[in-house]
Amino acid sequence: MKIPVPDLLTLPAGASYHGKNGQAGVNVTSRGDTLVVTSTCDSLQRLVLWYEEELTRIRGDTVSVSEVSETEFKQRFNPVKIALIAFIAGVASGILSTFLKKRRLYEK
Repeated sequence: MKIPVPDLLTLPAGASYHGKNGQAGVNVTSRGDTLVVTSTCDSLQRLVLWYEEELTRIRGDTVSVSEVSETEFKQRFNPVKIALIAFIAGVASGILSTFLKKRRLYEK
């Protein structure tokens, strides 16, 4: 799209130039002493929409997988429970070995 500079400088407030070439489009608007140029491309918009949908799907999958993993981890591994079981097993084996040693000493 070709717009002569004098035409841009005399663009009234709220007016704009529009142009389209195939899938590409451009919009030129004057806001005070600033020119605002906005361009679009249909194929890029479709691609952006596809990526946004794909990102939403992947985020949803990631959230559900991480929730399942956290639940499984909590169900499988509780360090306090394991430490308590190990302590009880150690005390029980100590008592049992002490009992067996004393029993052997008295048998002789």
